[in-house]
Amino acid sequence: MTLANQDYETLLTEVINEVNAVRNKYDAFSQFTEAKVAKYVLERKPLSDRIEQLSRDLAVTNAQRAQIQAELVALTARAEKILMQRDKARKRVKFLEATRTYRLEQKLRSLVPQFLRSK
Repeated sequence: MTLANQDYETLLTEVINEVNAVRNKYDAFSQFTEAKVAKYVLERKPLSDRIEQLSRDLAVTNAQRAQIQAELVALTARAEKILMQRDKARKRVKFLEATRTYRLEQKLRSLVPQFLRSK
């Protein structure tokens, strides 16, 4: 063999070895990638289920909040109505207590038992 052929063989052997090394690295990277994808897929399913469950829970909570808010508005309106009725009743009582007839009736109530006792 000539020197050129030996150099050519050596170069060819180095290239083949380099190609094998690159292929091995590619295979290792491919396996690593597949493992990561598989891990992601396995972790994604429970997380997706959990997200769905939390979304449903959130929808229920929002519905309950809306219902409680509506009840609060209704109760507030009812309380305001009752307070207005109370205030109107107080004004009527104050007006009646301020009349001359009421004061006269109160005076008579206090005098009648004394008058009946004196007989």
